[in-house]
Amino acid sequence: MPIDDATQTTVRELWAAGQAVDRAPAPVPESDPWREADQGAPPDETVVSFPGTPEVEVRLHADGRDTVLVETTADFDVPRTDVVALVTEVLAGRVLRRPRVRGFLGNMASALLGSPAPADAEIRVGDRVYATPITAQQPLSTWLMARPLTED
Repeated sequence: MPIDDATQTTVRELWAAGQAVDRAPAPVPESDPWREADQGAPPDETVVSFPGTPEVEVRLHADGRDTVLVETTADFDVPRTDVVALVTEVLAGRVLRRPRVRGFLGNMASALLGSPAPADAEIRVGDRVYATPITAQQPLSTWLMARPLTED
């Protein structure tokens, strides 16, 4: 079953967004943006990966409820209408961090409980803000941890 037109269009837009900042994604075997015929991929999910820093993986689902994984530690649920804009913001480095704890004691307690940097990643797309927890995986993403803090 071929990949639907909306997914094919989104893959092409992601390629264009990546190329605009010299970050073309890895080849997408199931959805070549220069060929009209698909190459027999499963129709329910298409993956577009941007290697490098930050590493970005976009999972386009057939139902339009897509996910964008940044540096393997921040997993955003994004509707199809905002996927390309969100990825563009990530590739431009416009990701902010919102700390969940403040102060020395709050950070010490968090570190002892297993989360060395308890924070959420936030991305503004138009008038919407997408936020997700930064998971404490090792090695911790230095790119995400170097993002500026949100201003309250």
